[in-house]
Amino acid sequence: MDSRRNILLWVLYDFANSIVSIVFFLYFSQWIVIDQGVADIWFNLTFTISAVLLLFTVPTTGALLDKYWRRISGLRYTTLGTVIFYGLCSIFAITGQSIPALIAFTLGLYSYLLSFTFYTPLINDISLPEKRGRISGYGIAANYLGQISGLILVLPFATGKLTLFNSSFRAETLLPSVIMFLILALPMLVLFREPHKEQRVLSYSKEIKESLIETKRLFVIPGVLAFFAAYFFFNDAILTAANNFAIFLEQVWEVSDTVKTYILLGILATSAIGGFMSGFIADRFGHKKTLVIILTGWILILPTVALINNFKLFIIAVILMGLWFGSTWTVSRSVMSYLSPNNKHNLAFGYFGLVERASSFIGPIVWGLIATNLVHLGPVRYRIAATVLTVFVIMGLIAMRYVQSDKRNYT
Repeated sequence: MDSRRNILLWVLYDFANSIVSIVFFLYFSQWIVIDQGVADIWFNLTFTISAVLLLFTVPTTGALLDKYWRRISGLRYTTLGTVIFYGLCSIFAITGQSIPALIAFTLGLYSYLLSFTFYTPLINDISLPEKRGRISGYGIAANYLGQISGLILVLPFATGKLTLFNSSFRAETLLPSVIMFLILALPMLVLFREPHKEQRVLSYSKEIKESLIETKRLFVIPGVLAFFAAYFFFNDAILTAANNFAIFLEQVWEVSDTVKTYILLGILATSAIGGFMSGFIADRFGHKKTLVIILTGWILILPTVALINNFKLFIIAVILMGLWFGSTWTVSRSVMSYLSPNNKHNLAFGYFGLVERASSFIGPIVWGLIATNLVHLGPVRYRIAATVLTVFVIMGLIAMRYVQSDKRNYT
């Protein structure tokens, strides 16, 4: 508990996975929709499909982990899957094969998202309860710093100053990010040590039945279902906005990839600050109270960013929005941690990850349908799609009323 080495490895992995995430988010999205002309709805359906795949695997996986503590092994397998499928996606993009690239991206996204079922609960092994907010903050800050590093790493490929395959500039950025992710993830996969637990003979049929029983027990814990509902709605809005942000910048503001990179660097810098500081704030004043304040901010900032017409004011607004990005995920992790009992952390975080990505089941479809069916409105359709997302945040804030407050007394 509180091993400095394990904390460092855990934080480094967050840094590593963010590199591949940001590069695919920025450049693959534009390559498939803008360069290849694939409709917005098909790109957004990749998030829906990965959510469905998670739906059939996460619950049983979480229950098995709580009994057998095979988190690091699971993280190794899912990291390998991420590297393989994102690597294939990169190769297909380089060779201009949009459909195989989209399929490989979907499977890579699924592996990437599934890895958090194994990764996130490890926070309970490396930190004491009263320090989880700040440790989560370290991870989120490292995540955003990793994204900044990823953008800088591939910028020469994105601008055409460096090329390996004489392909599309956006396609050229993908493979270097996959390689860097693998290199930086290896220390966690090789050196991290979990607390020892006695191994037992595994019976899959029995464990599936027992996982259903454990799931029922988890859901009757006060505040858990309410938080899952809240997280489903507000994270739906945030993830959908993030996944389509590069396309929004291209279609609404018509800025170059270099300008997009600078904008994202500004957002990520403030996100790192927000992620780091919000952990301390939540530990000091209460996790639920902090999250409610953050969501209230989202209700104000989302429509502002969507509807503003002055580009300079838009830049200021989106860079400030980074504070909300970083703080939202930091405090959400810590809320889930204090709501779930020690013997159900993996199951709880399994569902936490499932809810996080299942929220991508609705948001991307709404965004994709608006962007695809309102083509006659031009760039305005993207402003409409972004504004509609505010409704989901409001629904999440309402659900937070039924979440239990922290058991500690804050002064």
